[in-house]
Amino acid sequence: MTESTQQKTSTFEELYEEYGDRILNTVYRMIGGEDAARDLTQDIFMKVYENLEDFNHQSNAYTWIYRIAVNHTLNYLKKKNRYSWLDLLERSVSEVIQSETPIVEFWGNDGFESPDMKLEKQEREVLVWKLIQKLPVKYRMPLVLQRYDEMGNKEIAEVMDLSISAVDSRIFRAKKKLLALMKPHLEDLRD
Repeated sequence: MTESTQQKTSTFEELYEEYGDRILNTVYRMIGGEDAARDLTQDIFMKVYENLEDFNHQSNAYTWIYRIAVNHTLNYLKKKNRYSWLDLLERSVSEVIQSETPIVEFWGNDGFESPDMKLEKQEREVLVWKLIQKLPVKYRMPLVLQRYDEMGNKEIAEVMDLSISAVDSRIFRAKKKLLALMKPHLEDLRD
């Protein structure tokens, strides 16, 4: 094994060790299936290894790997006919912005919680997660990256190769659509 191959392998192992679980979690959230997520994550890291020499360090390694993961996962979803860039029935941006319906967020805080409150929060989170899975991928992905991977909109824009305003719009629409999905469950969440 040459010295450059050894260094490439060492760098790859460090990247996999540091980001492997996070990428797996993100892919799982995007597609919802554990076996497929593991297979895709393996494919993603094969692409990372194959393209390691091309990484130019203009962005951080995490953002670079996320972009590969997002693109690979989107391609997978397209092939499975579960992804569509056009949602002909969605409302226009101006219509969403002018709406008076508040956006409900279940982001919670880390204050003291009784066991009952913790259980309710867990049940609510399971429901929210199931409803997030029903969102179109173009809205689900930025919301998942923001909420579960704690990425800022600028970083999401880099990962998804979008403008920041497009990310803002997609997250806003995702929350709006999520609210609509939650409406039938709001009474259950309040009890």
